Amino acid sequence: MNFFYAALIIPVYYSSFLFRALRWKTILLQSGNSTDKIKLPSFLSSIFKGWTISCFVPARGGELYRVHSFGKKENISRITLLASIVLERIFDGFILFLILLLLSAFVYSSEKFFKVSVIAGIVFISAFSCLLLISKFYKNTFIQEKCSYLILKIKEKNFIKNSLNKKICEILSKVFNKITGATISFMNGLELFNSPVLILKVLLFTIPVWLCEGLSLFLMIKGFGYSIGFLGALFVLSIIAFVSLIPGGPASLGPLQWGYIIALGFFNISRETAFAISIIYQLFATILISLGGLFFITTENLNLQKEKILEN
Repeated sequence: MNFFYAALIIPVYYSSFLFRALRWKTILLQSGNSTDKIKLPSFLSSIFKGWTISCFVPARGGELYRVHSFGKKENISRITLLASIVLERIFDGFILFLILLLLSAFVYSSEKFFKVSVIAGIVFISAFSCLLLISKFYKNTFIQEKCSYLILKIKEKNFIKNSLNKKICEILSKVFNKITGATISFMNGLELFNSPVLILKVLLFTIPVWLCEGLSLFLMIKGFGYSIGFLGALFVLSIIAFVSLIPGGPASLGPLQWGYIIALGFFNISRETAFAISIIYQLFATILISLGGLFFITTENLNLQKEKILEN
């Protein structure tokens, strides 16, 4: 491998995280929190730390840490943040679907991958539409009034109290309040759908995320002595991204290798080379992410120590 190309990947790969942070901030702007006052490094820090954990635990466990740590740090509901991450995945899937659809239909004429893109499109467009409808219905005052009226009537009739003792009623009441609170918080995270301008902004931030990812992959493949073009790298990336949705080990280890073998095989790259590219690229990405996470952890610890010294 030519490590000159690996060096070129570093600024490109890190640029994708800058766009991810800008996108996350945009998604949260309409959630009822003063996220416009939160500085961009705080978003970057949480993303890097969360991704660092995901590199070493299965099933993207770092995303849950990202929700918890950022919510605690910035005093934002964890459920609202969880909704924002769901939206991130929906927008990612939508853009990747468009890339795969257009390239498989007009550039590479692959019937197999065109069918995959159509299935992916149905899934992500349906999810997008469902969240849009939920956010719109939630804002409907008539529906809210009817739900509130129904809850009030149930309480007045004492249906629960007639059949259960007081302690169980209290537990059920707490559970009901928790569910209600969580639902409201999740809906706050979907406020983005009430602003077409913000939806467009999120889409515009999502596109460079995947262009940077595609360019990074292009440079890695080029480093191995193969030239499939930038569009080819985007084509491969979109296939890999959908395959990596299959639950795997840390950093999607397993399904990711299978995705590389399938996608690069389309360009007549041997299984052995495709496997090697997948391992090296995954290792390289893990190192870059971990260094980013370590940088923010170290910086925040130093800032905390300075604050303690100033207080004393």
